[in-house]
Amino acid sequence: MIRRTTTFLAALLCLFLVREAAAQDPTVVTVRQINEIPDDQVQQLLDAGTDLQSGDISGLIFNDLNGARVQFTAVIMSDPLNSGLANQTDGRVDRIHVFVRDVAAATEGPDGMGIQLVDGAYETTGLINTTVGDVVEVVGTVGPFGNTMQIAPETITVLGRFDDANFNLGADFMDPVVVTTAEVNMSVDASGGVQPNWTNLWKMRGQFVEFQNVTVTTRDISSDRPNWLITSDDGTTIGSFYDISIRFRNDRDDYPDEWNKRSDDFVPPVPGSLINVKAFINFQGDDPFARGVPSGAILSFNPFEDNHLEVLQSPPQVSDLSQPDFVPTQNDVVAVTATVTTDPSRTLASAILKYTTSSNATAVSVAPTVQNGDVFTFPLPPLNDGECVTYFIEATDNTGAVTESDPEDYRVLADGVNEIKDIQETCDGGPGDTPLRGIDTDMDLTAIVHSNPDASGFISLQDSPDLDPWSGILLNDSNLPELHRGDMVHITHATIDRVSQFGFSQWSALSNVTLEVISSGNDIYGYKELDTDAVADESIAKAHEGMLVRYPNVRITDSDAGFGEWLFATENSDGSLQAEARADDASPLVSGGGGFAGGELLEHIQGILVFAFNNFRIWPEDPATDFGTLLNVAIEDEALPGSFVLHQNFPNPFNPATSIRYDVARTGKVTLEVFDLLGRRIATLVDGEQAVGQHTVRFDAGELASGMYLYRLHAGTQVLTRTMVLLK
Repeated sequence: MIRRTTTFLAALLCLFLVREAAAQDPTVVTVRQINEIPDDQVQQLLDAGTDLQSGDISGLIFNDLNGARVQFTAVIMSDPLNSGLANQTDGRVDRIHVFVRDVAAATEGPDGMGIQLVDGAYETTGLINTTVGDVVEVVGTVGPFGNTMQIAPETITVLGRFDDANFNLGADFMDPVVVTTAEVNMSVDASGGVQPNWTNLWKMRGQFVEFQNVTVTTRDISSDRPNWLITSDDGTTIGSFYDISIRFRNDRDDYPDEWNKRSDDFVPPVPGSLINVKAFINFQGDDPFARGVPSGAILSFNPFEDNHLEVLQSPPQVSDLSQPDFVPTQNDVVAVTATVTTDPSRTLASAILKYTTSSNATAVSVAPTVQNGDVFTFPLPPLNDGECVTYFIEATDNTGAVTESDPEDYRVLADGVNEIKDIQETCDGGPGDTPLRGIDTDMDLTAIVHSNPDASGFISLQDSPDLDPWSGILLNDSNLPELHRGDMVHITHATIDRVSQFGFSQWSALSNVTLEVISSGNDIYGYKELDTDAVADESIAKAHEGMLVRYPNVRITDSDAGFGEWLFATENSDGSLQAEARADDASPLVSGGGGFAGGELLEHIQGILVFAFNNFRIWPEDPATDFGTLLNVAIEDEALPGSFVLHQNFPNPFNPATSIRYDVARTGKVTLEVFDLLGRRIATLVDGEQAVGQHTVRFDAGELASGMYLYRLHAGTQVLTRTMVLLK
């Protein structure tokens, strides 16, 4: 979501687009005009209901101003130094996210008047120097990122303050709009699925709102980027939290000192808490609790200031529930600790630990043996070899309000770790973390390298000749000796990790590994053959994490699902398709989308099965071996375009490759070229006769510098130009 540009971008664009009068001057608009969605598009979204597909959304939620160069006047609504979504590079934050409200809201109302500025050149534009309440003139490009509406600013001119007499904005101009979760996300099925309230989407995105007297329903505090949900109606509809603000995430210690970094960790309110929360609404696509239908179809709320969150009342809060830092044997008492606090207006009545084991589903209660202030210690008794123990804390206050903590677990192993299953198998056999996560331990583990590190750089081990579930795991250690497919290794020590990237849960892996190569050139045990319906079951997928899997007879259903990913499904004998599975280009030998076209049928796709970015997918390592024979050519869409259209590239920003889609309404000569901002041609992607239809071309900018580029489509007398951003 980064836009790197300069204050003289307008002049450069005009020089380049001198023959395109529409691009010589920005179009003066209101933010509402940018946000409005044509009624027929809203109706299509409503009509699709739960059959809506992810790939259809972005084509229906924007209007003709998408990609346009615009000018409007607005008020800064969020502190630039609270922006925390971007990484930092060499001590500089890559971009800032700032929400604004159009001054026209004072006379026309706030609906649709909020929008997000995303600026990678904030020192040059001066956006970083603005403060909440500044009135600014914005010139920039309407450049959504996925489904997120945003503006890439070229110039920011400060005109004054919102309460200056000459603006006549009114004392209440900065106030939030009071909303309910149902006005933001509507219920679409009885199981708790939601979608954006499509009728209200144009009003809500970028809007500064307040949810009053809402209840926190769910939270996940397992990473430095906590997730939580709120509801106005007992869970029928929900709002999903997202952490654009640095005040609500805990992983930005590397930000510059002038940023408003936290000195302590943010912890979301405990489920059951009654709160007021002010926030900015956007369509981020983040859906950690999988409530969107389809996944990611959900609006998020983004509080920015500490005082945007007000806890009115809460049940007891349990935090810091510990896990053993060793692999327990059947002789060990395991002492776990937890911190239990209460609402200031209440007192704690009791705190007990409850646990179950893999052989006894009846919960056993354990009273604390030690209390030191708010910290309680609970002893878990010795248990049998192989038992998996799941435990949680139940806290009750003097009003009878009860809180159950998120559960933790561990496994009892009399002989320590001597097979991969000891590490990988979850306590309930379903998706989730290894019960030994975080433990640094000796082990006696022999396995064969099944992946192809020479091709992909990934090291995946398996230790079951019968390809049993739970028998594969990845190594995540840059200090390993050079390993090759077929090496048999003996591991004597490792840390059992859950690798994390960008705050998302990732794959189980071993790090800090001590090993020796016993022999080389061994045959691998092979690929476990699974169809895509099977892997749609997360319990089956989890049991094969880290293993080599092969999907037979697969049809490409989406050749560009974004970020180098593509979707496919096993085709049944009657031609019907099973559930979609996902692959991506994690291997340096695999290009984005695998180089496939939608509709192509392949003999198989195979690779390493992993959990990454909140879903299971495979990593093919080498196209020469992991993509089966092409059994057909792509099935073309019979609906031919009736107009000449150049679509926004996706993803955007991108690194290093992106896809550009365009529609040709008449057979003829077509050129598609890429230019830098000085008008120099960087690449010619298309130059020749093309038939009527929809076309997609991939642009690889691996050798180019970060920055903004232009791409121009020329067919007959028609010329269309858009901008895209390369971010490395």
